[in-house]
Amino acid sequence: MTKKINVKLSDKSHQIIIGNDALQNAVEKINSLNLSKCLLVIDKNVIKHHSMLIRKTFALLNCKTFSYILNANEKNKSLTETGKIYKFLIDNYFDRNSIIIAIGGGITGDLAGFAASTFLRGIQFIQIPTTLLSMVDSSVGGKTGINFNSKKNMVGTFYQPEMVVVYPEFLSTLPKRELYSGAGEIFKYAFLTDFNNYYFLKNNLKKLFSSSAISIEKTIYTCLKIKVGIVENDEKEISGLRKILNLGHTFAHAFEAESNYKINHGQAVIGGIFCSLFLSQILGYMQMERLNKFLNDFNFIKLNPGLKSINSGSVFNLMSSDKKSISCQKRFVLLVDVGNIITDVKASKAHVIYAIEKMKEII
Repeated sequence: MTKKINVKLSDKSHQIIIGNDALQNAVEKINSLNLSKCLLVIDKNVIKHHSMLIRKTFALLNCKTFSYILNANEKNKSLTETGKIYKFLIDNYFDRNSIIIAIGGGITGDLAGFAASTFLRGIQFIQIPTTLLSMVDSSVGGKTGINFNSKKNMVGTFYQPEMVVVYPEFLSTLPKRELYSGAGEIFKYAFLTDFNNYYFLKNNLKKLFSSSAISIEKTIYTCLKIKVGIVENDEKEISGLRKILNLGHTFAHAFEAESNYKINHGQAVIGGIFCSLFLSQILGYMQMERLNKFLNDFNFIKLNPGLKSINSGSVFNLMSSDKKSISCQKRFVLLVDVGNIITDVKASKAHVIYAIEKMKEII
């Protein structure tokens, strides 16, 4: 059964479609736009496993269609790669009545979205996420971005797609490592609203880590409903509400950089959320009883062993370059309880290192 979520924003509203008919819905939507050209920006790993599906699906488009195959890694999430996409668009005479469709994970969506938002001051754009992480989080919300000067997501735009198309069958060929990466954002959403969502997401995470069948469509739908509710009320991080989506991310971005991206984003987020729990408790925002409950509830989560060898002091220093820092001061999103989140919390080096070392103890 296809599920739909309407994203209602002041400037541009759109729809998220989740289910086995989602790709067909995408084709119908694109054909209704009467476009001149379409560029599919596709992660090379998606082509490797799903080339026939993509070929058959997009052969039904009524506009001329091109493909740009992307080696989707953090190094290529860059101005250089963006320039290559611009050149491809120019060489093939793309105009304002064209569209870019991102087919891949978060890196593909961020890069293709950034190119779409800036080429000819903005052409139309559709997200088709193919990883669990991008399905539950990064494909929704309108953030695009590239890395610059070794700093993650330092250049970017807020740019909403025409639609987001979630086809869960793409997950059938995803390696376990990538499924566990998606678990990082699901872990985050468990804390953001209420205990009904907390227990539902916790139980499905437990099944994911034990390789049991999970309610994948409902899990994706639950996470995206939470995110949409936040984005609709603070699309461009003006009121500060949207900052709660950064729970664990100040730590996570530093873990990624310190490991030279050997630890991927979702696995870094898992470590970052555990650090945030320990930091919340040591700073007095969270009761010890609550911390122990959360640690016990999520004791099945497998942390990346690479986090064990992370240098805590180096991680602290890297945080100064995180885009969430203000005047080089480290700012954190912390937790009092489920649904009770505080943002822009300052912490000393000693407290931050304490939280990282406590996280290492549970690996």
